[in-house]
Amino acid sequence: MPLNTCLENIRRFLFAPTKETSEAIFRVTVVAFEDKCNLNCGRRFAEILKHNPLFEVNFFDEAFPKGFLNLQGRNFFDFIDRGNKILSSTHSDVLVWGYEENGKIRLNFQTADPYIVPNDELSYSLLDSLYIPLSFLTSAGSFSESVLLVICGIIIASIRPITEDQINNKPLLLKSIIELLASDTSPKDISREFMPYIMNMLGKIYLSNTQHQLSPDDIEIIRKLFETALKDKYLITQPVQYGCVCHNMAQLYECAYNLKPQQRYEYLKTAIACYQEAHKYLNKNYPYDFGLIAYHLAVLYFEFWKQTNDLQALRDAVSQLREAEKVYTETQFPKSWCVVEGLLGYYLTSLGMNVKSNDIMQLAINGFRNQQRIFEQRIYPMQWAGIQEEIGHIYYLLGKQNEDENFMLEARNYFKSALDVYSQLKAKPAITETERRLAKIRNYID
Repeated sequence: MPLNTCLENIRRFLFAPTKETSEAIFRVTVVAFEDKCNLNCGRRFAEILKHNPLFEVNFFDEAFPKGFLNLQGRNFFDFIDRGNKILSSTHSDVLVWGYEENGKIRLNFQTADPYIVPNDELSYSLLDSLYIPLSFLTSAGSFSESVLLVICGIIIASIRPITEDQINNKPLLLKSIIELLASDTSPKDISREFMPYIMNMLGKIYLSNTQHQLSPDDIEIIRKLFETALKDKYLITQPVQYGCVCHNMAQLYECAYNLKPQQRYEYLKTAIACYQEAHKYLNKNYPYDFGLIAYHLAVLYFEFWKQTNDLQALRDAVSQLREAEKVYTETQFPKSWCVVEGLLGYYLTSLGMNVKSNDIMQLAINGFRNQQRIFEQRIYPMQWAGIQEEIGHIYYLLGKQNEDENFMLEARNYFKSALDVYSQLKAKPAITETERRLAKIRNYID
Protein backbone atom coordinates (compact mmCIF):
# COMPACT_ATOMS: atom_id res chain seq x y z
CA MET A 1 0.00 0.00 0.00
CA PRO A 2 1.53 3.38 -0.95
CA LEU A 3 2.37 5.60 2.01
CA ASN A 4 0.10 8.44 0.86
CA THR A 5 -2.85 6.01 0.79
CA CYS A 6 -2.08 4.99 4.38
CA LEU A 7 -1.93 8.63 5.43
CA GLU A 8 -5.22 9.42 3.77
CA ASN A 9 -6.82 6.52 5.59
CA ILE A 10 -5.41 7.79 8.88
CA ARG A 11 -7.35 10.98 8.28
CA ARG A 12 -10.51 9.26 7.07
CA PHE A 13 -10.41 5.88 8.76
CA LEU A 14 -13.61 6.50 10.69
CA PHE A 15 -15.42 6.30 7.38
CA ALA A 16 -13.30 3.70 5.63
CA PRO A 17 -14.55 0.11 5.37
CA THR A 18 -13.17 -2.24 7.96
CA LYS A 19 -10.92 -4.82 6.35
CA GLU A 20 -8.13 -7.14 7.23
CA THR A 21 -4.87 -6.20 5.53
CA SER A 22 -1.51 -7.91 5.33
CA GLU A 23 0.11 -4.48 5.14
CA ALA A 24 -0.43 -3.52 8.78
CA ILE A 25 2.90 -2.64 10.37
CA PHE A 26 1.89 -1.91 13.98
CA ARG A 27 0.33 -4.57 16.20
CA VAL A 28 -2.09 -3.14 18.74
CA THR A 29 -4.03 -5.01 21.43
CA VAL A 30 -6.99 -3.35 23.15
CA VAL A 31 -7.85 -4.88 26.52
CA ALA A 32 -11.54 -4.92 27.45
CA PHE A 33 -12.08 -1.61 29.27
CA GLU A 34 -13.04 -1.34 32.92
CA ASP A 35 -16.15 0.76 32.23
CA LYS A 36 -18.26 -0.35 35.22
CA CYS A 37 -21.51 -0.47 33.23
CA ASN A 38 -20.58 -3.21 30.76
CA LEU A 39 -20.83 -0.74 27.91
CA ASN A 40 -18.28 -2.71 25.84
CA CYS A 41 -16.30 0.50 25.28
CA GLY A 42 -13.12 -1.46 24.70
CA ARG A 43 -14.65 -3.57 21.96
CA ARG A 44 -16.03 -0.48 20.23
CA PHE A 45 -12.66 1.25 20.51
CA ALA A 46 -10.92 -1.78 18.98
CA GLU A 47 -13.39 -1.80 16.08
CA ILE A 48 -12.69 1.88 15.42
CA LEU A 49 -8.92 1.31 15.36
CA LYS A 50 -9.37 -1.55 12.90
CA HIS A 51 -10.38 0.97 10.26
CA ASN A 52 -6.75 2.09 10.15
CA PRO A 53 -4.90 -0.19 7.71
CA LEU A 54 -1.63 0.54 9.50
CA PHE A 55 -2.84 -1.32 12.59
CA GLU A 56 -3.34 -5.01 13.14
CA VAL A 57 -5.78 -4.80 16.04
CA ASN A 58 -6.54 -7.53 18.54
CA PHE A 59 -9.25 -7.29 21.21
CA PHE A 60 -8.33 -9.05 24.46
CA ASP A 61 -11.37 -9.97 26.54
CA GLU A 62 -10.08 -12.41 29.12
CA ALA A 63 -11.82 -11.90 32.47
CA PHE A 64 -9.57 -10.86 35.35
CA PRO A 65 -9.82 -8.27 38.16
CA LYS A 66 -8.72 -4.84 36.98
CA GLY A 67 -8.53 -3.04 40.30
CA PHE A 68 -4.90 -2.18 39.57
CA LEU A 69 -6.12 0.26 36.90
CA ASN A 70 -7.00 2.66 39.71
CA LEU A 71 -3.78 4.67 39.72
CA GLN A 72 -4.34 5.73 43.32
CA GLY A 73 -3.80 2.16 44.51
CA ARG A 74 -0.56 0.57 45.63
CA ASN A 75 -0.71 -2.26 43.10
CA PHE A 76 1.20 -0.74 40.21
CA PHE A 77 3.38 -3.85 39.93
CA ASP A 78 0.27 -5.82 38.93
CA PHE A 79 -0.43 -3.24 36.24
CA ILE A 80 3.03 -3.65 34.73
CA ASP A 81 3.21 -7.43 35.04
CA ARG A 82 -0.25 -8.16 33.67
CA GLY A 83 0.39 -5.93 30.66
CA ASN A 84 3.76 -7.51 29.91
CA LYS A 85 2.15 -10.96 29.88
CA ILE A 86 -0.57 -9.83 27.47
CA LEU A 87 1.97 -8.11 25.21
CA SER A 88 4.00 -11.31 25.10
CA SER A 89 1.09 -13.68 24.50
CA THR A 90 -0.41 -11.53 21.73
CA HIS A 91 2.95 -10.53 20.17
CA SER A 92 1.81 -6.91 20.22
CA ASP A 93 3.76 -3.68 19.95
CA VAL A 94 1.36 -1.61 22.06
CA LEU A 95 -1.33 -2.42 24.62
CA VAL A 96 -4.23 -0.02 25.19
CA TRP A 97 -5.92 -0.01 28.60
CA GLY A 98 -9.17 1.81 29.33
CA TYR A 99 -10.64 2.79 32.69
CA GLU A 100 -13.78 4.80 33.42
CA GLU A 101 -13.46 7.74 35.81
CA ASN A 102 -16.37 10.11 36.42
CA GLY A 103 -17.90 9.93 32.97
CA LYS A 104 -14.53 9.86 31.21
CA ILE A 105 -12.42 7.06 29.78
CA ARG A 106 -8.76 7.14 30.74
CA LEU A 107 -6.52 5.54 28.12
CA ASN A 108 -3.07 4.22 28.99
CA PHE A 109 -0.58 2.88 26.46
CA GLN A 110 1.87 0.13 27.39
CA THR A 111 4.90 -1.14 25.49
CA ALA A 112 7.21 -3.96 26.52
CA ASP A 113 9.80 -3.01 29.14
CA PRO A 114 9.08 0.74 29.13
CA TYR A 115 11.29 1.42 32.15
CA ILE A 116 14.60 -0.16 31.14
CA VAL A 117 17.81 1.89 31.16
CA PRO A 118 19.63 3.09 29.22
CA ASN A 119 17.14 3.80 26.48
CA ASP A 120 17.87 5.91 23.40
CA GLU A 121 14.15 6.29 22.74
CA LEU A 122 11.86 8.53 24.79
CA SER A 123 10.38 7.11 27.97
CA TYR A 124 6.66 6.35 27.82
CA SER A 125 5.35 6.05 31.34
CA LEU A 126 2.43 3.70 31.79
CA LEU A 127 0.97 6.38 34.06
CA ASP A 128 0.82 8.94 31.25
CA SER A 129 -2.87 9.13 30.40
CA LEU A 130 -5.19 10.45 27.75
CA TYR A 131 -8.75 11.19 28.87
CA ILE A 132 -11.63 11.13 26.38
CA PRO A 133 -15.39 11.55 26.91
CA LEU A 134 -17.23 8.34 27.68
CA SER A 135 -19.83 9.44 25.12
CA PHE A 136 -17.30 8.84 22.32
CA LEU A 137 -17.61 5.12 22.94
CA THR A 138 -21.29 4.62 23.74
CA SER A 139 -23.64 3.19 21.13
CA ALA A 140 -25.12 6.62 20.44
CA GLY A 141 -21.82 8.50 20.44
CA SER A 142 -19.42 9.49 17.70
CA PHE A 143 -15.66 9.69 17.93
CA SER A 144 -13.75 12.92 17.31
CA GLU A 145 -11.54 12.53 14.24
CA SER A 146 -8.89 14.91 15.61
CA VAL A 147 -8.67 12.94 18.87
CA LEU A 148 -8.34 9.73 16.87
CA LEU A 149 -5.41 11.27 15.03
CA VAL A 150 -3.80 12.03 18.39
CA ILE A 151 -4.41 8.42 19.52
CA CYS A 152 -2.92 7.04 16.31
CA GLY A 153 0.04 9.35 16.78
CA ILE A 154 0.76 8.33 20.36
CA ILE A 155 0.44 4.63 19.51
CA ILE A 156 2.98 5.00 16.70
CA ALA A 157 5.23 7.31 18.75
CA SER A 158 5.43 4.90 21.69
CA ILE A 159 6.61 1.94 19.61
CA ARG A 160 10.29 1.07 19.56
CA PRO A 161 10.76 0.22 15.87
CA ILE A 162 11.92 -3.33 15.20
CA THR A 163 10.84 -4.31 11.69
CA GLU A 164 12.14 -2.54 8.60
CA ASP A 165 8.64 -1.19 7.88
CA GLN A 166 8.40 0.29 11.36
CA ILE A 167 11.87 1.84 11.18
CA ASN A 168 11.25 3.39 7.76
CA ASN A 169 7.65 4.52 8.25
CA LYS A 170 7.49 5.71 11.87
CA PRO A 171 9.12 9.14 11.32
CA LEU A 172 7.23 9.74 8.08
CA LEU A 173 3.91 8.87 9.65
CA LEU A 174 4.50 11.02 12.73
CA LYS A 175 5.49 13.98 10.57
CA SER A 176 2.35 13.60 8.48
CA ILE A 177 0.08 13.21 11.52
CA ILE A 178 1.53 16.42 12.95
CA GLU A 179 0.87 18.20 9.66
CA LEU A 180 -2.69 16.88 9.51
CA LEU A 181 -3.40 18.03 13.06
CA ALA A 182 -1.79 21.43 12.45
CA SER A 183 -3.93 22.00 9.36
CA ASP A 184 -7.18 20.91 11.03
CA THR A 185 -9.32 24.03 11.39
CA SER A 186 -12.61 22.26 12.07
CA PRO A 187 -14.49 23.08 15.31
CA LYS A 188 -13.16 21.02 18.19
CA ASP A 189 -15.91 18.79 19.56
CA ILE A 190 -14.30 18.25 22.95
CA SER A 191 -14.50 20.37 26.09
CA ARG A 192 -11.62 22.23 27.74
CA GLU A 193 -11.23 19.77 30.60
CA PHE A 194 -9.67 17.25 28.20
CA MET A 195 -7.20 19.68 26.65
CA PRO A 196 -4.27 19.28 29.12
CA TYR A 197 -4.07 15.58 28.26
CA ILE A 198 -4.38 16.19 24.52
CA MET A 199 -1.70 18.91 24.60
CA ASN A 200 0.59 16.60 26.54
CA MET A 201 0.15 13.82 23.99
CA LEU A 202 0.68 16.25 21.11
CA GLY A 203 3.94 17.32 22.73
CA LYS A 204 5.04 13.70 23.02
CA ILE A 205 4.18 12.98 19.39
CA TYR A 206 6.07 16.06 18.20
CA LEU A 207 9.09 15.28 20.39
CA SER A 208 9.17 11.65 19.24
CA ASN A 209 9.31 12.87 15.66
CA THR A 210 12.07 15.46 16.19
CA GLN A 211 14.12 14.18 19.14
CA HIS A 212 17.21 13.39 17.05
CA GLN A 213 17.16 16.66 15.08
CA LEU A 214 15.60 19.32 17.29
CA SER A 215 15.63 22.80 15.82
CA PRO A 216 15.08 25.94 17.93
CA ASP A 217 11.58 26.18 16.42
CA ASP A 218 10.85 22.55 17.39
CA ILE A 219 11.96 23.19 20.97
CA GLU A 220 9.73 26.26 21.19
CA ILE A 221 6.67 24.51 19.74
CA ILE A 222 7.01 21.46 22.00
CA ARG A 223 7.69 23.64 25.05
CA LYS A 224 4.48 25.57 24.39
CA LEU A 225 2.47 22.35 24.04
CA PHE A 226 3.69 21.05 27.40
CA GLU A 227 3.31 24.46 29.06
CA THR A 228 -0.26 24.66 27.77
CA ALA A 229 -0.91 21.27 29.35
CA LEU A 230 0.51 22.51 32.66
CA LYS A 231 -1.11 25.96 32.58
CA ASP A 232 -4.57 24.88 33.72
CA LYS A 233 -3.32 22.77 36.59
CA TYR A 234 -6.77 22.68 38.20
CA LEU A 235 -8.07 20.71 35.18
CA ILE A 236 -5.63 17.87 35.81
CA THR A 237 -7.59 15.56 38.05
CA GLN A 238 -4.69 13.57 39.53
CA PRO A 239 -1.29 14.92 40.66
CA VAL A 240 0.44 11.98 38.98
CA GLN A 241 -0.70 13.31 35.59
CA TYR A 242 0.92 16.68 36.34
CA GLY A 243 4.12 14.78 37.13
CA CYS A 244 3.95 12.97 33.79
CA VAL A 245 3.83 16.27 31.88
CA CYS A 246 6.82 17.56 33.89
CA HIS A 247 8.64 14.32 33.05
CA ASN A 248 7.93 14.84 29.35
CA MET A 249 9.12 18.45 29.55
CA ALA A 250 12.34 17.22 31.18
CA GLN A 251 12.88 14.82 28.28
CA LEU A 252 12.52 17.71 25.83
CA TYR A 253 15.32 19.66 27.50
CA GLU A 254 17.47 16.57 27.93
CA CYS A 255 17.20 15.92 24.18
CA ALA A 256 18.01 19.58 23.52
CA TYR A 257 21.05 19.38 25.80
CA ASN A 258 22.35 16.29 24.01
CA LEU A 259 21.94 17.87 20.57
CA LYS A 260 22.62 21.59 20.84
CA PRO A 261 26.09 23.06 21.43
CA GLN A 262 24.52 26.47 22.09
CA GLN A 263 22.58 27.02 25.32
CA ARG A 264 23.63 23.57 26.57
CA TYR A 265 24.17 24.82 30.11
CA GLU A 266 20.67 26.33 30.26
CA TYR A 267 19.10 23.23 28.74
CA LEU A 268 20.92 21.09 31.29
CA LYS A 269 19.74 23.17 34.26
CA THR A 270 16.16 23.21 32.96
CA ALA A 271 16.12 19.45 32.37
CA ILE A 272 17.29 18.85 35.95
CA ALA A 273 14.66 21.26 37.34
CA CYS A 274 11.87 19.55 35.36
CA TYR A 275 12.94 16.07 36.48
CA GLN A 276 13.07 17.31 40.09
CA GLU A 277 9.52 18.66 39.72
CA ALA A 278 8.35 15.37 38.20
CA HIS A 279 9.86 13.47 41.13
CA LYS A 280 7.53 15.28 43.54
CA TYR A 281 4.51 13.66 41.87
CA LEU A 282 5.98 10.45 40.45
CA ASN A 283 7.18 9.53 43.90
CA LYS A 284 8.04 6.21 45.54
CA ASN A 285 4.38 5.16 45.34
CA TYR A 286 5.14 4.75 41.63
CA PRO A 287 8.53 3.05 41.92
CA TYR A 288 9.30 2.38 38.25
CA ASP A 289 8.79 6.02 37.26
CA PHE A 290 10.62 7.19 40.37
CA GLY A 291 13.59 4.95 39.57
CA LEU A 292 13.69 5.97 35.91
CA ILE A 293 13.69 9.67 36.79
CA ALA A 294 16.39 9.07 39.42
CA TYR A 295 18.54 7.45 36.73
CA HIS A 296 18.11 10.42 34.38
CA LEU A 297 18.82 12.88 37.19
CA ALA A 298 22.00 11.01 38.06
CA VAL A 299 23.27 11.24 34.48
CA LEU A 300 22.42 14.94 34.24
CA TYR A 301 23.93 15.78 37.64
CA PHE A 302 27.14 14.08 36.52
CA GLU A 303 27.13 16.18 33.34
CA PHE A 304 26.57 19.29 35.48
CA TRP A 305 29.57 18.37 37.62
CA LYS A 306 31.74 17.95 34.53
CA GLN A 307 30.74 21.41 33.31
CA THR A 308 30.96 23.27 36.61
CA ASN A 309 33.22 21.19 38.88
CA ASP A 310 30.45 21.51 41.49
CA LEU A 311 31.24 18.66 43.88
CA GLN A 312 27.70 18.67 45.28
CA ALA A 313 26.38 17.80 41.81
CA LEU A 314 28.67 14.76 41.78
CA ARG A 315 27.36 13.73 45.20
CA ASP A 316 23.81 14.22 43.93
CA ALA A 317 24.59 12.01 40.92
CA VAL A 318 25.68 9.21 43.23
CA SER A 319 22.67 9.75 45.52
CA GLN A 320 20.22 9.51 42.61
CA LEU A 321 21.90 6.35 41.33
CA ARG A 322 21.46 4.82 44.78
CA GLU A 323 17.73 5.60 44.50
CA ALA A 324 17.62 4.00 41.06
CA GLU A 325 19.49 0.98 42.42
CA LYS A 326 16.61 0.32 44.84
CA VAL A 327 14.21 -0.03 41.89
CA TYR A 328 16.47 -1.68 39.32
CA THR A 329 17.23 -4.82 41.28
CA GLU A 330 19.36 -7.68 40.05
CA THR A 331 16.46 -10.14 40.10
CA GLN A 332 13.83 -7.99 38.37
CA PHE A 333 15.90 -5.82 36.02
CA PRO A 334 19.27 -7.59 35.61
CA LYS A 335 20.42 -5.63 32.55
CA SER A 336 19.34 -2.25 33.93
CA TRP A 337 20.84 -3.14 37.32
CA CYS A 338 24.10 -3.89 35.53
CA VAL A 339 24.02 -0.45 33.87
CA VAL A 340 23.36 1.27 37.20
CA GLU A 341 26.15 -0.64 38.94
CA GLY A 342 28.61 0.29 36.21
CA LEU A 343 27.70 3.97 36.47
CA LEU A 344 28.03 3.76 40.24
CA GLY A 345 31.53 2.39 39.79
CA TYR A 346 32.41 5.24 37.45
CA TYR A 347 30.79 8.04 39.48
CA LEU A 348 32.12 6.78 42.81
CA THR A 349 35.62 6.61 41.36
CA SER A 350 35.36 10.29 40.42
CA LEU A 351 33.97 11.19 43.84
CA GLY A 352 36.54 9.12 45.72
CA MET A 353 39.40 10.78 43.87
CA ASN A 354 38.01 14.26 44.49
CA VAL A 355 37.53 13.79 48.23
CA LYS A 356 40.53 11.42 48.56
CA SER A 357 38.49 8.64 50.19
CA ASN A 358 39.71 5.04 50.03
CA ASP A 359 36.32 3.86 51.31
CA ILE A 360 34.45 5.50 48.44
CA MET A 361 36.93 4.00 45.97
CA GLN A 362 36.22 0.58 47.47
CA LEU A 363 32.49 1.17 46.92
CA ALA A 364 33.34 1.92 43.29
CA ILE A 365 35.13 -1.42 43.03
CA ASN A 366 32.04 -3.12 44.48
CA GLY A 367 29.92 -1.55 41.75
CA PHE A 368 32.16 -2.90 39.00
CA ARG A 369 32.28 -6.33 40.64
CA ASN A 370 28.49 -6.35 40.71
CA GLN A 371 28.56 -5.76 36.96
CA GLN A 372 30.59 -8.92 36.53
CA ARG A 373 27.75 -10.94 38.01
CA ILE A 374 25.93 -10.20 34.76
CA PHE A 375 28.97 -10.02 32.45
CA GLU A 376 30.41 -13.40 33.39
CA GLN A 377 33.81 -14.25 31.92
CA ARG A 378 32.70 -17.44 30.17
CA ILE A 379 29.79 -15.72 28.39
CA TYR A 380 30.99 -12.12 27.93
CA PRO A 381 34.81 -12.34 28.01
CA MET A 382 35.46 -8.91 26.41
CA GLN A 383 33.06 -7.09 28.73
CA TRP A 384 34.39 -9.00 31.75
CA ALA A 385 37.96 -8.08 30.87
CA GLY A 386 36.99 -4.43 30.36
CA ILE A 387 35.56 -4.36 33.88
CA GLN A 388 38.76 -5.96 35.20
CA GLU A 389 40.61 -3.00 33.69
CA GLU A 390 38.24 -0.54 35.40
CA ILE A 391 38.95 -2.18 38.76
CA GLY A 392 42.67 -2.26 38.00
CA HIS A 393 42.55 1.46 37.21
CA ILE A 394 40.96 2.19 40.61
CA TYR A 395 43.73 0.27 42.38
CA TYR A 396 46.28 2.18 40.30
CA LEU A 397 44.73 5.50 41.40
CA LEU A 398 44.71 4.31 45.02
CA GLY A 399 48.36 3.35 44.71
CA LYS A 400 49.31 6.81 43.45
CA GLN A 401 47.12 8.61 45.96
CA ASN A 402 48.39 6.64 48.95
CA GLU A 403 51.90 5.92 47.64
CA ASP A 404 51.15 2.29 48.44
CA GLU A 405 52.85 -0.44 46.41
CA ASN A 406 50.28 -3.04 47.52
CA PHE A 407 47.58 -1.19 45.62
CA MET A 408 49.85 -1.09 42.57
CA LEU A 409 50.43 -4.86 42.79
CA GLU A 410 46.67 -5.39 42.96
CA ALA A 411 46.24 -3.15 39.91
CA ARG A 412 48.85 -5.20 38.04
CA ASN A 413 46.98 -8.44 38.81
CA TYR A 414 43.73 -7.06 37.41
CA PHE A 415 45.36 -5.72 34.25
CA LYS A 416 47.15 -9.03 33.70
CA SER A 417 43.91 -11.00 34.01
CA ALA A 418 42.34 -8.69 31.44
CA LEU A 419 45.36 -9.08 29.16
CA ASP A 420 45.10 -12.87 29.31
CA VAL A 421 41.52 -12.68 28.03
CA TYR A 422 42.40 -10.21 25.27
CA SER A 423 45.29 -12.44 24.19
CA GLN A 424 43.02 -15.46 23.95
CA LEU A 425 40.57 -13.43 21.86
CA LYS A 426 43.38 -11.88 19.77
CA ALA A 427 41.93 -8.42 20.45
CA LYS A 428 44.98 -6.43 19.29
CA PRO A 429 43.85 -2.85 20.17
CA ALA A 430 42.85 -3.96 23.68
CA ILE A 431 46.15 -5.84 24.09
CA THR A 432 48.15 -2.74 23.11
CA GLU A 433 46.26 -0.48 25.52
CA THR A 434 46.49 -2.91 28.45
CA GLU A 435 50.22 -3.43 27.91
CA ARG A 436 50.64 0.36 27.98
CA ARG A 437 48.82 0.54 31.32
CA LEU A 438 50.94 -2.29 32.74
CA ALA A 439 54.07 -0.43 31.72
CA LYS A 440 52.93 2.60 33.75
CA ILE A 441 52.51 0.38 36.81
CA ARG A 442 56.02 -1.04 36.40
CA ASN A 443 57.36 2.49 36.70
CA TYR A 444 56.11 2.47 40.29
CA ILE A 445 56.94 -1.01 41.48
CA ASP A 446 60.15 -1.95 39.66
